[in-house]
Amino acid sequence: MESITLTADLDALAKISAFITAAAERCGLDERATWQVQLAVDEAVTNVIQHAYDPDQPGDLTLSWQCHDHRFIVTVRDHGRQFDPNAVPVPDITSPLEERQVGGLGIYLITRLMDEVRFEFSPQGGNLLTMVKYLPHDQPDSSDEVQVIQVHDRIDALTAPRLTKLVSERISQGARQIVLDLSAVSFLSSSGLRALLLIRKELMTLGGELRLAALQPQVYEVFTITGFTQVFNIHPSVAEARTAFSQRR
Repeated sequence: MESITLTADLDALAKISAFITAAAERCGLDERATWQVQLAVDEAVTNVIQHAYDPDQPGDLTLSWQCHDHRFIVTVRDHGRQFDPNAVPVPDITSPLEERQVGGLGIYLITRLMDEVRFEFSPQGGNLLTMVKYLPHDQPDSSDEVQVIQVHDRIDALTAPRLTKLVSERISQGARQIVLDLSAVSFLSSSGLRALLLIRKELMTLGGELRLAALQPQVYEVFTITGFTQVFNIHPSVAEARTAFSQRR
């Protein structure tokens, strides 16, 4: 992991941009993905600069990156005011400009541009923002008829749109038989269920099919309570989900 620590003021933006651009290129991100990371990082550090510290007493922020497990991982840490992403209103992007409320657009952009976004806070560690961009070779070859997508952490109101976006991109690239590996998912909310229903509907419309695999007990219980075990094809393992696809041919 490589890091840079700077005073949290607007003069730091140029150095941060150069630092993260060089890192993205070293990790093999293409021009579009590099631009997306640049913008996400700029929004994140600008939020720290403008809101974490008092204007006359700027503290430090530390930007770090690493390439690991086919992912480009960027973290932004500060020791300013505690940041609660749930307190940030969802931006209005549909009303006429003169009717829209100010605020929330930066966080919205970050969650749309990056594949994974996590906010954490501790009294000792301060605010920690982790942003992940999947590397190009992490994308399955569209010629692979059955595509497996591993989902991490939670599927809730914050993360569900990112999952929908990711799967929709795979579908646009030609994927029609998709397995979602949920072995690393520890929490599923009603927003997550709706996202999975939308993905299933999109695939069915195109003659495709969605299968779910390796659900943790608490996640499977959500499907049982809601009766969705009758709606989704659920398998104990990814291998069994793959086999189920092959048996239909």
